Amino acid sequence: MEEGFIDLRRNTVADSADGSFWPSFTDIMMVVVMIFMIASTVLVMRNWDLVRELRATIEAELKAEELARSASETSATLEEQLASARRELAMLRRQLLQAEELNQSRTRQINRQEQRLLALEAEKTQLTASLEQSRRAARLAEEQLAAVREERARLAESRDTLQERLQKLREEYADLEQSTAEQAAELAAVRQKRSLSEQQLVSLQGEYDDIRIKYDKLVKPARSSSGKHVVAVRYWKEDEYYQLRLKDADDESYRPVTRKQLHDTLSALKEKYAGDLYVRVIIPDDSGLSYSEAWNFTFDILEKYDYYHQDKPGHDTEQQ
Repeated sequence: MEEGFIDLRRNTVADSADGSFWPSFTDIMMVVVMIFMIASTVLVMRNWDLVRELRATIEAELKAEELARSASETSATLEEQLASARRELAMLRRQLLQAEELNQSRTRQINRQEQRLLALEAEKTQLTASLEQSRRAARLAEEQLAAVREERARLAESRDTLQERLQKLREEYADLEQSTAEQAAELAAVRQKRSLSEQQLVSLQGEYDDIRIKYDKLVKPARSSSGKHVVAVRYWKEDEYYQLRLKDADDESYRPVTRKQLHDTLSALKEKYAGDLYVRVIIPDDSGLSYSEAWNFTFDILEKYDYYHQDKPGHDTEQQ
């Protein structure tokens, strides 16, 4: 046995003399074959490992390609979703702007309605005050009418009494005239009594005429423009400004005037036409005036200048 190796062959001692070379060569070849087989085995094993790795790599590449395709499809889907989301966002923005505009419009409408409500409440308050004033004026007019009726009844009763007295005096006068022819002796006394009766008759006739005039004034006819000098006055409000237009009987159209010019003109016409001035006050339907404003203006103009209101008993009483 050589140093470093163990001799595993049989009959190594007997064959050492004859064939020392070839057994050694055989052993070498055996070792080489074993090395080759071991190397082949290792190589085959490594090749199998490489094949497995290659197959794994191919599978990984296929999976990577599938993942890439899936990612690409997912990316396209995400892009579409992003575009859809952007479109939805734009639509939502438009809807938000529309909602804001609608909200602003509704806010303006609410503000206008609130302002209109405040205006209506103010107008309601004004109308309530005007109504109360009109009611007071109506009650006063009713009281005045009742007083006028009482005065009229009293005057009518006084007139009837005076007529009865006048009739009696006339009868007495007739009796006196008849007895004059029969009683010549008492002529002087009868003439004196006749003179006294005539004086009483004249006095009673004067009282009767005064009562007749007052009675006629109480039952005078309705207001009419017939035979009168007619002047028309238009009155309304425009943009918070009061407008006045005047048209005389000789004018073809209305002309604008101020309040001072209106009163000056009506005063001059009143002096010119005395009791024949008929003033027609016209308040348009869309005048913009309250009931109180229209009523006060009409009453003031008619009371100052119209013929019908100048002949009222109140005016005569004041003048007397």
